[in-house]
Amino acid sequence: MSRFARAVLGLSIAGAAAALATGFVAVEPGEAVVVRRLGRADPGPLGPGLHWVAPLGIDRVDRVRTDEVRRLVVGLATVPGAGQAPGAGEFLTGDLNLIRAEAVVQYRVSDPVAFVLAADRLDATILGLGESALSRALSRLGIDEAMRAGRVTVAEEMATDLADKSDRLGLGLAILGVSLTDARPPDEVRPDFAAAQSARSEAETRIRAARGHADRVLLAAESEADAEVERAHAVADRAVSLAGAKADGFRAILDELRRSRPLSVSRLYRDALREVLPGVGRTIVLEPDEPLDLSILGPSIEPVGRPTPDQDGPPDPR
Repeated sequence: MSRFARAVLGLSIAGAAAALATGFVAVEPGEAVVVRRLGRADPGPLGPGLHWVAPLGIDRVDRVRTDEVRRLVVGLATVPGAGQAPGAGEFLTGDLNLIRAEAVVQYRVSDPVAFVLAADRLDATILGLGESALSRALSRLGIDEAMRAGRVTVAEEMATDLADKSDRLGLGLAILGVSLTDARPPDEVRPDFAAAQSARSEAETRIRAARGHADRVLLAAESEADAEVERAHAVADRAVSLAGAKADGFRAILDELRRSRPLSVSRLYRDALREVLPGVGRTIVLEPDEPLDLSILGPSIEPVGRPTPDQDGPPDPR
């Protein structure tokens, strides 16, 4: 073999070795490599490590970060610019009011092969899906709820809708979360909404104050009613106890009457005198068969048991 032939062979071997060396691909952690051979993607992506693919354009390599959290802004919180549609960022709520809203979608790549195949139309597709999901979520709420307590509900419904649509279309995405960053009325009617919001807040404040006052009054009334019931129970208990004591006394007297009637009558008479005499101003004690002079009760009362002058007086001298 001549020197020229040996040189050509050596150069050929070196060129082939250099061409083969270009087929080595180093994949970093958190990265996946999708290989498309002659335009057709291999079903399995290459993981971290050193791999070899066919050189010279036979295999095309697409690197995808699988650990990167991507963000997409849906809607518009500010006034549309010159290159945007006049109604960009405006959505219709369930009570037929316009609201300007903006949401941020966070996602990452879950299927590198599907992501690479849809990459040429991915941004527009995700944006369209996000606007559609945001519009549906806002259409289920009134404008007041959407601007206040309903933000979390809108974000959750939007995330669920986006995840479902992404899986159906095979975009290779995992929706991590959605946050509704802004929701406000359009600038043209913002002062009216602010006034209505202020009036509504004042009404709610007064309603809360009225409910608090009603609760306090009700509590006081219930406490007073409980106290009255307790007092009534106490009075009833005392009346029942007193009636029981009197009944026991009468039963004892009845038992005494059955045992010794004269003695019991005498005792009752003395008890009655002890109750009556303290209220009498004067007390007169008479001997047996002694007449009672009723003149002590007044000048018009005649004595009892003595003859009057007309009846038994001295004889008329005539």
